[in-house]
Amino acid sequence: MLRTARAVLAVAIVCGMPITTFGQLDSESGIHAGASRIDITPPVDELPAPLTSVHDPIYVRALMVESEGARAIIAVVEVPNIAADIHEDMVQQIGREFDVPREHIMLGISHTHNSMRVTPPGESPIPTSDAFTARVRSGTVEAVRAAQNRLQPARAGYRAGQSSLVLGRNEWHDAQRRYIDGIDRTGTVPVDQTLGVYEFESLSGESIAVILNYGITPVVYEVAKSELSGDVPGAASRYVEGALGGEAVAIFTIGSPGSPAYRVWFDEDPRRNAKTAEAIMDAMGVILGEETLAQMGEIEGSTTGLEILGVSDSLTCPGKKTTPRNLRNHCAYTEESDLPPCEHTDAPFMDVTLNMGVLRLGDVAYVWADANVVPTLWQKLKRASPLRNMLFVGSNFGQFRFVVDDAAYALNTYPATDTRAAVGCAEQGFIRGTVKLIDDAFW
Repeated sequence: MLRTARAVLAVAIVCGMPITTFGQLDSESGIHAGASRIDITPPVDELPAPLTSVHDPIYVRALMVESEGARAIIAVVEVPNIAADIHEDMVQQIGREFDVPREHIMLGISHTHNSMRVTPPGESPIPTSDAFTARVRSGTVEAVRAAQNRLQPARAGYRAGQSSLVLGRNEWHDAQRRYIDGIDRTGTVPVDQTLGVYEFESLSGESIAVILNYGITPVVYEVAKSELSGDVPGAASRYVEGALGGEAVAIFTIGSPGSPAYRVWFDEDPRRNAKTAEAIMDAMGVILGEETLAQMGEIEGSTTGLEILGVSDSLTCPGKKTTPRNLRNHCAYTEESDLPPCEHTDAPFMDVTLNMGVLRLGDVAYVWADANVVPTLWQKLKRASPLRNMLFVGSNFGQFRFVVDDAAYALNTYPATDTRAAVGCAEQGFIRGTVKLIDDAFW
């Protein structure tokens, strides 16, 4: 007796059968895809302090996909964060103008620290301006509209590779018997080095768009405080786009973030400066871009329709605020330092809410949340999920800031001291909530 198409997919997903192409199931409709990028770089005379120049342009990139009577939109803005109310308003506007359900829209950020915030002015070392916020809002709608205008029949396929450019960010300091925010070279802190590559190409074989997913904290170029930059995600996207002839769009989504393996720190050898960081940033962009191109070369795309489905939910936890945060410039690691001691104290804070969801494109699940989910917790979720092709996307830097596993709180890691969620809620709430969303999206 023949199994249903949905049952065949379920068996493949759970049992780990090879799945590197879409369209293995019969369908009456195919795939349409369109993509665009819009330059949102402010003019130099509009840059707020401390920015004085532009090292590389920043963009909003958008992809629209239609199949099986459904539509999805993925857009990424090269900024560190978007205020929650502005982010939601942008999503609602996109949904209204392009007739797409809220759950089928994944609006993300690249988290680069050398860009500008899309928020009202306030206390932050990362600058913002009302003019830039308006530029992002209009540019995002313009990018989605251009993507819609470029919709065309397409083939699509997914494949995952590996790139060893990130390590754990919690570095064990043996002399002090404690973790600090750094680069773990022992390999004992888990990190996901998966590079997910999802390609859409025209029926004539020309690339329309590729979605990259890699878990990196984009702070490589952070030492160049006065120059605007898209950091490693921007460098990788531009490299891929250039290699593909300039018409295709490479959308870089940020996964569960590890520490750049070759980060330049502010307080290290003065010979390692902004020029060093620039070289590292460009090199990482080339390496990630080349691995993306290599994976694209192995994808056998299909025109057969893929199922598009989005689901979302929220998690509210008791809040806390830790001082000082476990950062090199916030508390002392040596007796000679003028900084306060690293004696971390929690104070009550308002309840905080995590928005999270799953966007399904065929057999690939993009798990998104408006916070950074630490690699240790992400690995726990991967073990709890039956899916083979599952990627995390940090859609924003919202109320939670970080979603950490319970064990991290006692270690006072940087994410544990920066998260606004009190211990005992986030880990199980995130895992259980996401597993339920996956179940709703796939079965």
